[in-house]
Parts: sequence; C-alpha cells; structure tokens
Amino acid sequence: MSTVFITGVSRETGLGTALVKRYLKSGWTVLAASRNITGGHLAKLKQEHGGKLELLTLDVSDIESVRKAAEIIKAKGGRLDVLISNATSTNSGGNKPIDEGQDLEHMLDAYDVNVVGFLRMVQTFLPLFPLSEGAVAAAISSEQGSMGKCWRDSGLDYGAAKSALNMACVTLQRRLGGKGLRVLAIHPGWVQTRPAPPKADLTPEESADYIYGTIENPPPFSDKGNTGVYVNYDGTTYPF
Repeated sequence: MSTVFITGVSRETGLGTALVKRYLKSGWTVLAASRNITGGHLAKLKQEHGGKLELLTLDVSDIESVRKAAEIIKAKGGRLDVLISNATSTNSGGNKPIDEGQDLEHMLDAYDVNVVGFLRMVQTFLPLFPLSEGAVAAAISSEQGSMGKCWRDSGLDYGAAKSALNMACVTLQRRLGGKGLRVLAIHPGWVQTRPAPPKADLTPEESADYIYGTIENPPPFSDKGNTGVYVNYDGTTYPF
C-alpha cells in the first residue's frame, strides 16, 4: 500500500486538493495537511474515502508540528512513499517593487515556508522513506524561481524563495539520490487558482494529472549539469 503526504490543501479549488483527489483516485493512502483543515471540502472527501484519507493540521514553519506529523505517519505504518510540498507563502507587500515600498521582512516568512519548511519535512521524514524501493520528495516550485527565464522587475518575495527552493532540491538530490530518494522541484504550470486568472492554461485537475505522472515516472537525473531536478509539470527540464 503506497502512502503520499501532501501539504497546502486548504483551498477547495487549489492544486493541493486536486492532488489529493488524484492520488485517492489511484488507490493511494493520502495524508493531507494544512494549517487549516476545517474546510467543508476536506470533510466531504474524508466522508467519501474514510481511512484512505487522513487530515492533519500542520505548520511547516514549526518544527514541532512537523515532528508530530512524523509521529502520525509512524502510527499509520511508518512508511511514506511520496512527499509533495505544496504549502506556500506570499504577501502583496513583499512582492511590491523594491522602489515602491516592498516590505523586505515578508521575504523571511516566504523563505521559511517555501524553502526551510520543505527541508524540515525531508529531514524529519527521511527515516520513513522506503529508500531501497524508491521514494520521492517533490516540492511545488514555480517559473518565478527561474533566473534564466526571469522577466519580472518585482516579486522578490515569492520568486527569490522559489529560486532558493530549486537550489535546495538540487543539493538534496546530489546528497540523497544515491541513497534512493528522488528529489524534484516541479513548476505546476499556469494553473487556474488564486491569484492566477481563469484564463490560465491549466485547471488544477489537469496540473495534478501531469504532476502525478511526473512523480510516477520522473526524468533521469544527471549530476553533470544537475538536469532532471527542476522540471515542468510534464517532466520536461525547466531552466534554472
């Protein structure tokens, strides 16, 4: 029985919830986590799927909260095949242009949640991954983290955090890849979730389908150029 841990599931129409539904559809046991799990959509999913879905309150910026999640996983059998870090943090004040009053302090929270939060989970959950059988730690990144494709002159809050997340994923892959953990930083595409407009390219469900396939069949990793870590939702290489 395969188990996936997915963070950032508080929005009914968000990518996190779409990923939960996609994994449940394929028969996985899903641990769905967020700082707020009181949404009616989550209760409905729990009612529909019973023991195949476990809802957890989790704050990735709090190491004790992450450790409690690890204890819950241990109680559920002690195995975690896939981790998907979808929790994120951004703030309009932190994304203003620097000469128009950007609140630099908001960058600390974005970095803490997007980067350190992912690292907290990987480090804490590492004993739970079945490394000899293959396991995946996937972080939902963004095209905003790409320096090669950067076209903005603002957005340092979110963009710089995602760029740092990409670097963290490469470093983890180089360290842990030989031990059996596959690490991915996945750009989910332009998805029709807040704050993206309805004209965005992908529905959350479409993006979730692609991401599921990419995690199931990840691209090959090469330490010569670090290809295969920062990827598009469909598994194709995305430029750092």
